[in-house]
This record gives sequence, structure tokens and C-alpha cells, in this order.
Amino acid sequence: MVEIVPRPESLHPDVFSSPTESLYRSSPPNHVCAILFNKPHTNVHKDTRPRTMDSNGATADKSGQLPIRSNPDVDAFDIVATYLRLLAEDPELTMPMAAIEALIEALGASSATTVFETMRLVEDQSDRLKHSPLVANPMAACHGSEFFKQYLLRELRQLPSSGGSASGSGNRSEDQQFEAVRQHLLRNARLFATRAKDAREKIASEGRLLIPSKGIILTHGGSRVVGTLLGRAVERVDGTLPKSFKVIYAVSENRLTESNKVIAALRAKNIAVATIPQEGVAQIMSKVNVVFAGAEVITAQGGVISRLGTYQLARLAKDFGKPFYVAAEQHKLGKTYPVDQFSYGCGNYQQYPLDFQRSRPARNVHEPPETDDERRAKEVRSASPLDYTPPDLITSFICDHGVKSTVAMEHQVIDMFVG
Repeated sequence: MVEIVPRPESLHPDVFSSPTESLYRSSPPNHVCAILFNKPHTNVHKDTRPRTMDSNGATADKSGQLPIRSNPDVDAFDIVATYLRLLAEDPELTMPMAAIEALIEALGASSATTVFETMRLVEDQSDRLKHSPLVANPMAACHGSEFFKQYLLRELRQLPSSGGSASGSGNRSEDQQFEAVRQHLLRNARLFATRAKDAREKIASEGRLLIPSKGIILTHGGSRVVGTLLGRAVERVDGTLPKSFKVIYAVSENRLTESNKVIAALRAKNIAVATIPQEGVAQIMSKVNVVFAGAEVITAQGGVISRLGTYQLARLAKDFGKPFYVAAEQHKLGKTYPVDQFSYGCGNYQQYPLDFQRSRPARNVHEPPETDDERRAKEVRSASPLDYTPPDLITSFICDHGVKSTVAMEHQVIDMFVG
């Protein structure tokens, strides 16, 4: 059953505050973080202890907390290279999880010993990922970073407070306990990714129930989640009979390798698959019973940012009266708030879908020359184009915690990021 909840007042980017600003603010329970990181959630109260600055610019509690160094020693650590290496080493790893693993490696390379040093480190490294021209989808990296920061903040709020003791021993104990959390992360970095991959199996278990018998399914984009869902649907699960269906796969040149891999895997399971070019979707949509798509990012208002062509599939499915389901892990949730197809609300992120050219290019003397970073960003993002699908085109989400409405996903974002 789809979880239906009342729609809240329309979200706006201004409702989100930064994790640093909300460090000691109580927030609703976050079961997604608790499951992924295997830590129990407990309620805590707001910490109102005063803070001062020492002569070196380090922050300290009046109650005697250890001073905070302003520059944790991670200058030699390259989080962008680490993030790209993790994705290259494990093709099954999602971009948000790669960001989380990269941040955990940054913690291992850091000499930070206090909670505030650690949070400052995570903020700084997250910003580097977000603004790097080498990151094709900074929104996905941001969502992983925000998810990880929320986990750290939740753990911080659970640490016992000294209640303003003048001795300072309580605060030193607080830092020691937070160090135990840090060590837990370092020891179990790969375990978190394994749990995230297990989410695909849960999604497959939920999604197979939405496949009509002898139906025709349309999909595209090389989504690993959708591929797992369709592959498991033809297997006997918990005594249920295998599903019988056919697949139409819309293939794009931008995702040819990933699409061919999924198509081969489906055919190996004796699933009949027909391929069509992306521009042929409208012609065959009347033959389709249901559309499945993956997502790289679940946005704050319950939409998705995904591979180019997803918006077109969703729009056509709506016009033809076909259900459009998004299969995605809930760790892809985040604060990204797109305004339209050209404004995703993520720093200086831009795509370049329109490249107007002349046989003799006109030179604008008032336009500054393109920088190396701008050129690299254009090359990287042109190779992996994205589009935004708004929530009104999505029938439901198939997640690791069940089939949920777009409104339920919007509420999940509020629970995670809004006090």
C-alpha cells in the first residue's frame, strides 16, 4: 500500500538551515540514518552552554571544553580524487554513498579530536565536493554529505552533557565519546555501503508487486535499482510465483554502456527485452502498462533528478495515463530544490544542453574567457546530462521502506533536515 500523508505547506529552500547553525537543535527521529549506520536514536535537549573565543581564534566552552583548532590537518587529503576512485572501484556504489565513504576517509586522515573540529572538517570537505568541476552530479554528492552530517549531528545530540560543570571533565568525556563514534565509522566504512546496496533487494521485493501479469514495462537509463527489481520479479520469492512480463528499454547514447549491461542481465534471466531509441518513446507508449525509472537524487519537494530522458518518460506517461514509478534508495533524499530544468539550486552547478554555434563564431569582447574549471565542468557534465522530474508526474516512490507517495518523501526530507 502507498503511504498517504497530508501535504505540508510548500517547501522552499529558505526553510533549511545549515547543520552547523542547528548543531544543538533538537530534530525529529531519523530512522533512515539509524538503519544505515546501525546506531539507536534517542531524544536529547537543546544545549544552551555559552561559548567564547580564545586568543588564537579557537572556540571553547566557558565550562572548559577542549579548544577547537581552526584548521584540522587534512591539507594533503584530496576528497574529490577519493570520491572518484570509490566510484571507479565499485560500479555498484551510488554517488551519495561514495560521498559518505569519502568523508569517512577524510576523518581517518584528519587530526581532529573534538566534535567541532570534526564537524568543521566535514563541512569543508563537503564544500570541496560540491564545487569541484570534476563531479558530474554535485547534487548527489551533496545529498550524501548532508545525510552523513545529519548522522553526526544526531550522534552529537545524544552525548551526555556536563550540564555546565566548571570542572570541564564532562566536556572532555563528551569528546572522548564522540571519538568512539568516529572510530566506529572508520572501522565500518564499507559496511555502510553494503547496507545501502541491500536496500535494492528491499526495493525489488516491494516493486515486483506493482508489475502487472503479462504486462509491458518501459524503462531507461541503466538504473541498477530498476535492473535488480525486474530481475528479481522473475524469480520465485517466499513461495510467490515468478512474474511474466516484457520490457521495452529506451536507449540513449549517453548511457549506452550501462543500458547494455542491464539489458544483457535481463535477457540472461529469460526476460524478453525490446530496445528503442530515446526519441521513439511517444510512438510506443500506448503499448506500455507501467513505467519504472531510477533516480540519482530525490529532491526536497518529492521530485527526482536523474538521467536525461526521465522527465520525457514521466511527461509522456502522464499524458497517456500510465503509472510512473521511481525506484530509489532513501539515502538519495536531500535538500536540493530545483526551480526548473535549468536551475537546480545547487551552488554554481550548470548544464550545457544548448550549444549555439555559427560557422564563424562571433567574439564578444566583453565576455571573460572560459576558465579551466569551467571547461572541465562543461566536459564532465555534458557527458552525463541530467533532467528534473517534478512530483506531479510521479505516481509513487518504491523505496527500501515501502511504496511511498511524493508527499511522504517530502515529509521525510522535513524529518531529516528541518527542525
